[in-house]
Amino acid sequence: MKNLFISVFLVTLLTYPQLMSGQGNNTSWLSADIGYRSSWILNQNMYGNQELDYSIKFSFSGAVSYKYFMSRYGYSLGLGIGSLGQNYKGEMAGANAVRKVNMTYLQLPVLGMYKLGGYNQKSWVAVGPQLMCLLSAQQDFDRKRGGRATPNPEMMILGKTDITNRFNLFDVMLAFEYVNVFSYEYTEKIKWFLSFNGGIGLTDINKKGYRIPNTHNVYGGSHNFYVGIRFGMMSNPREM
Repeated sequence: MKNLFISVFLVTLLTYPQLMSGQGNNTSWLSADIGYRSSWILNQNMYGNQELDYSIKFSFSGAVSYKYFMSRYGYSLGLGIGSLGQNYKGEMAGANAVRKVNMTYLQLPVLGMYKLGGYNQKSWVAVGPQLMCLLSAQQDFDRKRGGRATPNPEMMILGKTDITNRFNLFDVMLAFEYVNVFSYEYTEKIKWFLSFNGGIGLTDINKKGYRIPNTHNVYGGSHNFYVGIRFGMMSNPREM
């Protein structure tokens, strides 16, 4: 679904460039990008069971956005879809275990942009809130035989389990990025860019009924976090 969404937008972008317009210092752009990032859940929630070591998780994202520049300042409104979550592995109550949490979100960033070095520069920074709407969440858990009994085994069912109901529908993140246009003279209407970006969740993603203290009887809210890169294209009749 994500690849289809991006493909349809790219075709539209190339077929109808007259939809974008720019006048003087006020320029409008439509862009599309695909991303690759490392995602984390800060403060893991094992639902009262023994915690596992963090393991690196990589995932993809895709987005379209509208950008408007007013001299050095501007704003960006986006719509995207991406995967977040966390991988875990290690010893759990005397037996090796692996846990993978995969979460798919609809992303709506509203970012303020600032061009670096002047109006004609090819790079800018952006920061702002990003509303996240949860589409699905899945847990894939495996634990070897042996070891001791866990406090809440019903929360850690072996195999793949739909756990969408354990998380809040919405999350708000603080998103940030550095963007550089690296093929400035490719055509008069299309430019390519590379973005280094990230985001940190401002809200606890766990629903109240699943905010279960750990084995030390302490609960800490779980927060989404990611850092990564995005590659994309922008279209506008005028140069920046």
